[in-house]
Amino acid sequence: MTKNSKIAVVAGLGAIAGGVAGYYLNSDKGREQRQKASEAIKAQTTKAAGYVSDMASKAKTVASDLASKAQTTMDKASNKAEQLKENVAKGVHGIKSDAEKTTKNGLSNVTA
Repeated sequence: MTKNSKIAVVAGLGAIAGGVAGYYLNSDKGREQRQKASEAIKAQTTKAAGYVSDMASKAKTVASDLASKAQTTMDKASNKAEQLKENVAKGVHGIKSDAEKTTKNGLSNVTA
């Protein structure tokens, strides 16, 4: 069998299969099957849309929780940095005060 003959046979079988499918789908039973398939597709589409909506809602909640936790962590870090700054300032002031006292005492001892 030549290549062209094989192509003609396959094309003929495809045409026959298409004709049979078209006849079946236009019959009462075929219309019923198409209606059932359409309803099943609509149901699955609705189910998928609900699933996507639920996942989007969960993702939004998780993102919001993470943002809140990040803000809390930043606030705590800022407060600790402010406390550290105040402690360092107090320590420097204490050292300065001690140095001034020592300098006055040293000057008093030198002049006396």
